[in-house]
Amino acid sequence: MTNLGVFRDDFYNGINALPESQAVNGPTATGTLTAAQLTGAQEIMIAVGNGAAAAQTYTTDTAVNILAALQNAVATAYKANVGGFASALGAVPPLGVPNLFNVSWTVSVSNQGTTAASTLAGGTGVTIAAVNAGMTAGNLALGAPNAPVVTRYVVTVTSATTVTFTRVQ
Repeated sequence: MTNLGVFRDDFYNGINALPESQAVNGPTATGTLTAAQLTGAQEIMIAVGNGAAAAQTYTTDTAVNILAALQNAVATAYKANVGGFASALGAVPPLGVPNLFNVSWTVSVSNQGTTAASTLAGGTGVTIAAVNAGMTAGNLALGAPNAPVVTRYVVTVTSATTVTFTRVQ
């Protein structure tokens, strides 16, 4: 949560207004990870696959949709944290405040027992990268049935229309 003191964390880094973590279910087969599933907390844990035997591709929503959902989540959380002043302040903060450029959060994708090669693909404006050359950016770690494996990404807003998922584990 935010520090509501003189130097408000949420004003300078909007992600601090959001809850620390949330868990969501993603698609059980090839599908889209929606902007709502990818935003709304500082750390997001998404379960995908659910024992699917064939190779799956999970595509992120578009960067524009992710940014809109992030802005909405930050504004909603910010307004909830201003207490009795919420009605007097109206839509707090105004869109674009705080600036979301370079804001980052983590997304962990838990491959729920998919035994075939699964992939995370980027929607329009989304880049999937790896922190080092020894890592394949979009490959999701594989696990035996009932033994999920987690692949972690740091998601960063890189412009008003682009987002980068950098695989770190």
